[in-house]
Amino acid sequence: MAANPQSFFRFAAKHYPLLLDLFYRREGFTEADLRNLIEGLSSEGDPGPATVIDQLLSFSIIEPIPDATASFELTAPVQNLLSFLLREHRLTSTKVLQVYLTDLGELREELDGAAHQNLGHQAARALNDISQLIERIRQDSHSNRESIIGEVMKLKSNREGRSTRERFEIINHLWNRYLEPLRDLIDVKKAMDAGLDDLDRSLTANSRTFALDGALAREFSRCGARLLRLRREMTEDFYESMREVEPLYISLKKESELVRGASLALEILDRSGLAGLRLQEMMAIPIWRIEGIFSDVSLESFLHGIKGYKPGIAAPLVETGEMTRPEFILPSELYARLEAALPVGDLLAWLLENYQEVGVGELVRAYGRVFLRLSDTMNFGDEERRYSLPDATLIARPLRLEKII
Repeated sequence: MAANPQSFFRFAAKHYPLLLDLFYRREGFTEADLRNLIEGLSSEGDPGPATVIDQLLSFSIIEPIPDATASFELTAPVQNLLSFLLREHRLTSTKVLQVYLTDLGELREELDGAAHQNLGHQAARALNDISQLIERIRQDSHSNRESIIGEVMKLKSNREGRSTRERFEIINHLWNRYLEPLRDLIDVKKAMDAGLDDLDRSLTANSRTFALDGALAREFSRCGARLLRLRREMTEDFYESMREVEPLYISLKKESELVRGASLALEILDRSGLAGLRLQEMMAIPIWRIEGIFSDVSLESFLHGIKGYKPGIAAPLVETGEMTRPEFILPSELYARLEAALPVGDLLAWLLENYQEVGVGELVRAYGRVFLRLSDTMNFGDEERRYSLPDATLIARPLRLEKII
């Protein structure tokens, strides 16, 4: 039986301290613990523990743990809601994202079939499923970013007093479990980019079939906008996570290697003595010290002159304004403009001329996207050219494009 949302949120607001305590009990709680907790938080006139437990069960806030007797845990939807509100995000594996991409491919085929048969109701259902799945992927990507950044901040503050080795194991787990597989997934040569390209082309082509259906045409437009936002924000989430994790990963890796090396050296020292380290053979550096002698008269005079110098107040730094978000070149729009400009004698020069507002990274990404898709219709020139950008200089042979298959 469906719960009344108004009654649910009224109950949740009244018993928020109870729900918050139950949320952080990751291993579950017994009925006795629950009764004691309710009694400790109750005021005069509040219902008894048995009534509150019945309400928790009727609102599907708690449920019995399957392998325990008289023990409960928060239901998954309530945990997800509290995680979202408290910013207690949980990491989503890249394998889950790959499953989502497979589902998107199947939904795209369903949409193509509906458009081929001109079935508007099936197309609307497929569009709705695609939009929901796109938003799920986007939210999981954003949750991963928030969770990773939160974990990095905890490791930097190190309030729990973890050792270097323990902190490196945590950051190494994040690196190998989430960031490296995600880097491989969003690469322009891999399945995610190709799958989203196919979905983009499908939305563009099938929208023409239902162009006269105003409501359905708006759904196609809205779904395309969701796809564009997903591609932009998922890339931003990844690079923002990398900017936070990579410096700490490199630092802790060096510290961990130093600690392991020191431990090994102490073990050898304890077992074989100082001779076992062979320091003379490895570090035979001659030492020659001369102290208290100034051979440069002008330098000595200068140092006497600056004795007692007191620096003034430095000029304040000028704010540079808000950081701009990187531009994103939409693949379908790129191919359409390329097709209208054919033949293109120099692809890189054409990109520099037509996309002056984007950065060098996105220009190279667009260049690689076109090359990987249309390499059979391209020819390289014989001599290299230099392409000057505001923040870089690119060297490449002109790439001529005759047609788009």
